[in-house]
Amino acid sequence: MVGWLAFRREKGRFRTEERLIGSMRVIRAVVYEPDGLASWRLRRRLRRAERALVRVGAGRVILGEDFPYKNRLTLLRPVDVVPFRRGCADVLALGALRLEGVPPEQGRVALAAPRLCPELEGAAERLCARVRGLLIDVPGGEDYARYLQAKYGLPVTPPSAGADVTAAFGPGGGSWGRRVELYQGGSLGGLALGAEGAELPADCAEQALALLWERGEVRREELRASLSGE
Repeated sequence: MVGWLAFRREKGRFRTEERLIGSMRVIRAVVYEPDGLASWRLRRRLRRAERALVRVGAGRVILGEDFPYKNRLTLLRPVDVVPFRRGCADVLALGALRLEGVPPEQGRVALAAPRLCPELEGAAERLCARVRGLLIDVPGGEDYARYLQAKYGLPVTPPSAGADVTAAFGPGGGSWGRRVELYQGGSLGGLALGAEGAELPADCAEQALALLWERGEVRREELRASLSGE
């Protein structure tokens, strides 16, 4: 069971309600904070909302984008979208190329990371059939770059050749063109992930999509990366 906490800066009466996201059942609660609410009352409302969701079996929680008290939660674990983003690095890289006006078959993608990781390898091997070239910006990644070139026949370019976009699996490293950051606190460079036919709540769409992906309700070919807000 997954909970969903929303926030309203207004008067309101606490309640919970069941919602469906895809075939996933979630229990939604709203925390109300009208002007002038004492801090102790706010703490009590947060605890009440958490306990209500825990009682129905929630362990993780979706948070609205404007929920300001994420760090005060003690019983529920917010949904982490970073594993989802890293698992969809190829989709994001192709979306970044489109935003740059570069057809994938003419584009070069840099994959940067502090170390070689399975998510980078998966993205590289899926991109090999789609793009003109790859740049592997990983310490000691030369052997992996040669492996890709031998297996897929795709030119793996040196850093001096540059790239049109960068998918970064960690801070630091090189950066070429539009940068998509696939780590905690990173920016998607103006992109947002969506899925064809999926009806997602507007204020927490990425978290909901991450859960549907985790449950196998969304396939890779249904995903799209487009300009945020489109």
